[in-house]
Amino acid sequence: MADNPLLTTPRGSIVQTKAGTVKIEWNPQIMRFNGQYSAAQKWLDNEVIKDCDPFVPFRTGELDLSAKLGTDIGSGEVGYIAPYARKMYYGLGFDFDRSSHPQAQAQWFEAAKAVHKQTWINGAKKLAGGG
Repeated sequence: MADNPLLTTPRGSIVQTKAGTVKIEWNPQIMRFNGQYSAAQKWLDNEVIKDCDPFVPFRTGELDLSAKLGTDIGSGEVGYIAPYARKMYYGLGFDFDRSSHPQAQAQWFEAAKAVHKQTWINGAKKLAGGG
């Protein structure tokens, strides 16, 4: 049995080998960019956390800190892991103390994105090699 591609995409192929096992063969053209993409994602994750900060409701600092603790930088997913984070994000039953964070609001990511979206796009493009 020859090596037969079971699935082929621009990123690579899944191949069944002569021994009957399955392996992934990455497209070398794509692999050369992985370091750049990884750096861009890490930068973006950090920027999102930093830029959301002024909009995150603040009382003890636990909610803000939970993003730093709940995010695997470079994964592309920022997670606020405080037990009440979801309720705060959607504004369910919580009043926001704006004395220390005057811009604090529900859906703080959307607020940060409205202000910083183009900076995020430009920075990620630059680091990923797209201009």
